[in-house]
Amino acid sequence: MIEFNNQNIRKAYHPDLVILVVEDQIMFIKDVKHALPQHKIVFARTVEEAKSRYDDCLPDLTFIDIDLPDGNGFELLDYIHAREPEAYTVMLTGSKICEDVARSQLKGAQGYIIKPFTKSKIEQTVEKYLDVREKGIQFLLGETEKRRQNAMVTQSQTKKD
Repeated sequence: MIEFNNQNIRKAYHPDLVILVVEDQIMFIKDVKHALPQHKIVFARTVEEAKSRYDDCLPDLTFIDIDLPDGNGFELLDYIHAREPEAYTVMLTGSKICEDVARSQLKGAQGYIIKPFTKSKIEQTVEKYLDVREKGIQFLLGETEKRRQNAMVTQSQTKKD
């Protein structure tokens, strides 16, 4: 269930996507940037840099490589989901190991893309995120309407008493 908080509200109405890409290989950084020119892309090449960038930009979507120079993407996945349990995270890795896929899912990643990847695979992932975000917005609007109606009923009953 989505909780009402400032991060969810910001994300629901933020007009442009902020995407954090945690990747240490320049070739793949360029590929992601090329696939998503219409969005604000923030890059990090290490786990520590990614933690700082995550906290600074509060991305809508985060792509995470597993093998990084100062640690691994699973550590970063834990860090992100401890701060924002509903964060939309996708592993972007060369690992085809079944255990890595399962571990990613258990730790809350919503996707797993194996490198090398295509532009369309990145675009599909962003579209999937946008669908999830739209459902979240509709849920928040529905909850707001329910609360408004309950308040009106309560106010009407108070006036009758």
